[in-house]
Amino acid sequence: MAAGSDNRADSYSFLDRCLHRLAFAHPIVQRALGEIESDIFARQYADQSSAKPVFVTGLPRAGTTLLLELLYKTGEFSTFTYREMPFVLAPLLWASMTKSGRREGALKERAHGDGMEISFDSPEAFEEVAWLTYLREKYVGDENLKPVGADMVSSEFKQAFETLVRKLAAVHAIDGAPLRYISKNNANISRIGAVRAIFPDATVFVCIRDPVSHVRSLKTQHERFLSLHETDEFARSYMRWIGHYDFGANFRPIDFAGRGYTARQAGDPNFWLQYWIDAYAYAAKRADERVHFVSYERTISSPAEALRRIADLSELSDKAGFAANAAAIRAPTTRNAPLDGADQRLLAEANAAYALLTKGDDA
Repeated sequence: MAAGSDNRADSYSFLDRCLHRLAFAHPIVQRALGEIESDIFARQYADQSSAKPVFVTGLPRAGTTLLLELLYKTGEFSTFTYREMPFVLAPLLWASMTKSGRREGALKERAHGDGMEISFDSPEAFEEVAWLTYLREKYVGDENLKPVGADMVSSEFKQAFETLVRKLAAVHAIDGAPLRYISKNNANISRIGAVRAIFPDATVFVCIRDPVSHVRSLKTQHERFLSLHETDEFARSYMRWIGHYDFGANFRPIDFAGRGYTARQAGDPNFWLQYWIDAYAYAAKRADERVHFVSYERTISSPAEALRRIADLSELSDKAGFAANAAAIRAPTTRNAPLDGADQRLLAEANAAYALLTKGDDA
């Protein structure tokens, strides 16, 4: 589910597609390569740390990609990029195999049609492959996904995740400079307790957006990807392989409140409105002193203030440099409009929750 559906599947050659099918033919492929790599390349990541990672989450379309890219640009973090595909759990091995044939990182608009551009060097939410590889049976159902609590995290997965973070730091390190891990995974809004159990010193940013504009955007993107998946089977498979269950033919809602959600409900704006309420209520109940809500609207309207706060909470080395990105933040081009067919009771509940979660210093 991870990140919404930022992908470059439409630019892959026939050989690329065959390789991806091979890599994701069975979870054991990714896992076996990752474990073999851990032995072969142990020296390369031995000095790397998994300390103080930053996790960016929230429902898709809440500004998670924007925040990820701003933080990644600081040069203080490592994460997955498109160059790690398709052998996501073996980044050192794959980097060594592809070093001589690296492609240029040409920018291309991502599949959302929202003007954001990506390249092979862009950060992306491929972390979900790790969750799927080790915990799939615990949270992936036929019609929906279950939240992952701390009690569902095995010691095996904890060790594998920590090791993977250290490997990524080794892959992306420049001149031996230490790097912290940064994650953008939308599904982690349902796993805050699990993330904090694996990485007790992690900082978690939960991106939140005005419910009317957010719900409209979610519904629109779902319909957009339904159309895409009707005409491009590889794109549908690609997104399923990497756990992008957010939209389209692969959509499996996260059942935050045990309502038995299914994709069949996604044509109703009130489904998305209730989904929004349940998602952020779930996150709010599990928030502690290291979990912070980031308002999309506050970031757009007062970018300098918002970025200074994020820089402080992230413990960035160059806080002033990060805050300078405020000049490049622009408001979306889409106009605000009412949410047609919205249940007024649900709308009032969502607006009240948004006001509460974006109040004060944690706005």
